[in-house]
Amino acid sequence: MKKLLEILKSAGIEIPEEKKADLGKAFSENYKSAGDYNKAVGRLEQERDGYKNQLETLQATAKSFEGLDPEQMKKEMAELKKKAEDAERNYKAQLTARDQTDWLKAKMDEYGVQSPYARKQLMTECMSAESGLKWKGAETGFFGFDDFMKAAKAQDASLYQTAEEKAAADKTAEAARNAPRFTTESPTTPAPSGTKFVVPPVF
Repeated sequence: MKKLLEILKSAGIEIPEEKKADLGKAFSENYKSAGDYNKAVGRLEQERDGYKNQLETLQATAKSFEGLDPEQMKKEMAELKKKAEDAERNYKAQLTARDQTDWLKAKMDEYGVQSPYARKQLMTECMSAESGLKWKGAETGFFGFDDFMKAAKAQDASLYQTAEEKAAADKTAEAARNAPRFTTESPTTPAPSGTKFVVPPVF
């Protein structure tokens, strides 16, 4: 979002502060950055490689069944099936954790959470089962996240600034920049030590 504002500004388009939050929301809902695209491609490639490895494992295992009696083969197949299911479950869990982490990092940036400790704490809480948040996928993210952040801010007002707080802070800063400044008279520089004061002659 910051890069978008910089691009617009370089083109001579200045977005009012009160409209930046709406612009960021609309932009994030309708457009994806090159980074998001690369992540999606990387995710698909990772899934492809994962299934390829599973296929190769299955083929290698199938060869090992040659010469086995039916009962032994049945037992081996049951064990293999369980291993495959466990591997797929772990793989999907890793993908989900990565997607959640990426989504939360983007949201922390959007909300303006600066503290590394606070970011890590909030992300850990969101991804835990106790948070009550529902993961709806990489596109939608966590359902109920905004309410979660409101509750967090109620406990720590300095966690991030709301749009209203940012507007008020900008207004205060602008007023401070435009306020008149009064200068004070420079103090008289004292004579160097050891210098005698000479009374000027009177005519």
